[in-house]
Amino acid sequence: MPGIERSVVRRLPSPPVYQWECTCRVPPVVLGSYDLTGRISLIDHERYWHVESRVATNCPKCGKQHMLDLAIDPSILATLPRPWRDGGD
Repeated sequence: MPGIERSVVRRLPSPPVYQWECTCRVPPVVLGSYDLTGRISLIDHERYWHVESRVATNCPKCGKQHMLDLAIDPSILATLPRPWRDGGD
């Protein structure tokens, strides 16, 4: 239409998010989520935690301790596409 300017907002792709699970039950108990940047998200009672690279938690159903270590070698991180390399921000 004349006189109306349309703008297009482009979003960068978000890094894929993976679930961290304990397989003590069917379906598995979700302990948290993580992405390729090493960012880990946990929900603990009424709190929401964001941590980087490494965390340990206990399964609320079976009590087993789980460790997630996402420390990525900087040389590998440098080869990832830009949204992942920059943390997706």
